[in-house]
Amino acid sequence: MFDVVALGELLIDFIQSGSSTAGNPLFEANPGGAPCNVLAMLSRLGYSTAFIGKVGEDYFGRLLGKTIRETGISDEGLLYDRNVNTTLALVHTLEGGDREFSFYRKPGADIMLTEKEINRKLIDGCRVFHFGSLSLTNEPAATATKAAAAYAKSEGRLISFDPNLREPLWECGEDAKAAIWYGIGECDVLKIADNEIKWLTGKEDYDEGVRMIRERSNIKLVNVTLGNAGSLAYYMDQKVYGKPFLSDRTIDTTGAGDTFCACVIGFLLEHGLDNLTQADLERMLSFANAAASIVTTRKGAIRSMPDREEINALLANYDQNQEEANNARSFDIILGSVDKVKAFVNDMSKIEGDVLLCVGKYVIDAKSIMGIFSLELSKPLRLVIENWRDEYTTVIERYLRQ
Repeated sequence: MFDVVALGELLIDFIQSGSSTAGNPLFEANPGGAPCNVLAMLSRLGYSTAFIGKVGEDYFGRLLGKTIRETGISDEGLLYDRNVNTTLALVHTLEGGDREFSFYRKPGADIMLTEKEINRKLIDGCRVFHFGSLSLTNEPAATATKAAAAYAKSEGRLISFDPNLREPLWECGEDAKAAIWYGIGECDVLKIADNEIKWLTGKEDYDEGVRMIRERSNIKLVNVTLGNAGSLAYYMDQKVYGKPFLSDRTIDTTGAGDTFCACVIGFLLEHGLDNLTQADLERMLSFANAAASIVTTRKGAIRSMPDREEINALLANYDQNQEEANNARSFDIILGSVDKVKAFVNDMSKIEGDVLLCVGKYVIDAKSIMGIFSLELSKPLRLVIENWRDEYTTVIERYLRQ
């Protein structure tokens, strides 16, 4: 019996890793694929996991099979296609940490999984079935995915769904929306990113977007990830915010959402999905946000997942810092020009502890010049200095809103 079974894509993420002496970009081959990223994190947390999917009978396919076995994921449901190669994705990291994807998948082995090839015995013996939308983009994998989800639901398994939208893989946006609405209609637990909820519902306000999702489904728990601004949990009549764990060592956000998703599933394996309190949801989000923060400091996903001890250490250190920073101060400031931003970042780098800029739902590290340039500089910003000292007064006065 497995705690979690996931179905979907298993592929190679070629992540940009510097440049050659000739100035050409270099890419590192990292095993990836959202469903297996989720399973890898769950395995690191001590849960038993199994994967259902297909790779090519080629070098990369064999590498992926070896990788998931080494990670502790059962490969009983993994098949190898002799006629179609393993799917490849090139991940370009942009300024500010965003990513751009290029896929080599027309076709790719992952979309060749058929309904008859699904190992239903794995679903029979699991507690949670997890899937995403990438296996819904093409046939025969789309039919196979729906058959597996329907079977898992009929057997009373908890269903988890993450849209993991990748627009280049869809022929048209309406097909993508239909597939994602299908997944939402099947699941008990939804993890959805901030940009995805806006794209799907057309709502800028997350409360309105979640309300629309609930009206069209029977989802019990909706989690909205906000990138470096944290996360939200909607459960029954509760809405809970999870503060981010910002790191100045972030180099790659690949797998952060999958790490978060896995931690939520792990929490539900321990606590169930009934009668969750606000304190429960706060602990769930805090643990998931901390784990996601750690994985952004490493390249790739499957091989980069933190263990429970590392996550708890980050949480303990954060709690200690929070206790020490009992004299936090906040100010309204204006940063209206590039030169002023540069001076501001230089001044903030001399301040010990966390210094944050808050505007709306966004929370930015005030020591990160690229993060600040993502904000609307003509509007007032809320500056929060976690560990205030009177000696900072003269510096802050230069930027106070008049």
